[in-house]
Amino acid sequence: MVADSSGLLILLQLLHSSPSCREGALHVLYALASTLELAWAAAKHGREVFILEVLLPIQEEIPLQQRVTAASLLGKLVGQTMHGPRVAITLARFLPDGFVSVIRDGPGEAVVTALEQTTEAPELVWTPAMAASLSAQIATMASDLYREQVKGRVVDWDVPEQASGQQEMRNEPQVGGIYVRLFLKDPKFPLRNSKRFLEGLLDQYLTSVAASQYDGQAVDTELPLLLSAALVSLLRVYPTLADHVGYLGYVPKLVSAVAYGASRETMASETYVSEDGLSQQISQTPQERVRLSCLRVLHQFAGNTTCAEAMAAISVGTPQVVPLLMKAIGWQGGSILALETLKRVVVAGNRARDALVAQGLKVGLVEVLLGLLDWRAGEEMGFVHR
Repeated sequence: MVADSSGLLILLQLLHSSPSCREGALHVLYALASTLELAWAAAKHGREVFILEVLLPIQEEIPLQQRVTAASLLGKLVGQTMHGPRVAITLARFLPDGFVSVIRDGPGEAVVTALEQTTEAPELVWTPAMAASLSAQIATMASDLYREQVKGRVVDWDVPEQASGQQEMRNEPQVGGIYVRLFLKDPKFPLRNSKRFLEGLLDQYLTSVAASQYDGQAVDTELPLLLSAALVSLLRVYPTLADHVGYLGYVPKLVSAVAYGASRETMASETYVSEDGLSQQISQTPQERVRLSCLRVLHQFAGNTTCAEAMAAISVGTPQVVPLLMKAIGWQGGSILALETLKRVVVAGNRARDALVAQGLKVGLVEVLLGLLDWRAGEEMGFVHR
């Protein structure tokens, strides 16, 4: 049977075409679930949709135990060494990433229970409306696929980009399988893979920051500000993840992003004197709000020794962090963050502290700090104080 792939395809088709044979077919398929041939047939030729049809029935009353067996079968297919990742990718086109993890972890009873519940969590959003919509789509696809295959055609199935079950959340920012807004509502939610979420946040954040710095186009600050808030919250809840940031080389990239934003300062961050003689502050530009979000993330990084040491590891073409932070003291809304970041990076545990102190001495940081203690000298230097 294993050697004959056509036999496997027939077994999978029986799940759709013959309710009386479904239970026996499921048991045979479950016994063969660890084979390469079955995982390949499920992912490549679309037979996975027949298993999903059993798991998510639209009208027909399918016994609970058959649904549990279908869930367990999918779990074994996802865990198959060679073709399991492809099966998981196909499943993720139908189900939220959180459900793929539930299927992978099992048992089948937990999967069926989760499908029948309403859930709103950072890793999973699921409602009865989403379940009904997806069930209808799967039933239609299974019927169409079956008609093609009974004609003797071996179809290389093309899964839709996003199944209807996930359309409700299509506009919600999602990173590494986590809905960012829901994470911010509950940052202490126990994540299955916090490192994956961290890396996804960093990559998307740096990309969105770079996109916000182009001239001649409208700047959408919502995404970078949202991602930066998630980064700060994640590192507060999981402080040891900051070591991971330092080892992967994200610190110099963030410093460069802050430096690039600082080099494009506009008059919007300056003060002017009104007719009544009072100093007034012009509102921040979108780029300046993004730049300030970079400073917040840098401030969070600075609390970790590995990241603080990475800030001192200067390579050719990389801006120095101390002169950058000294400049940030004069940013609207950035003075306290910049000063606290300077304090964090020169803590006693930082083995690269001497290099950072040398940067500060070279650019006159001591004089600047002394000037801040004298409000008159601070005004002469152009810094904004409350």
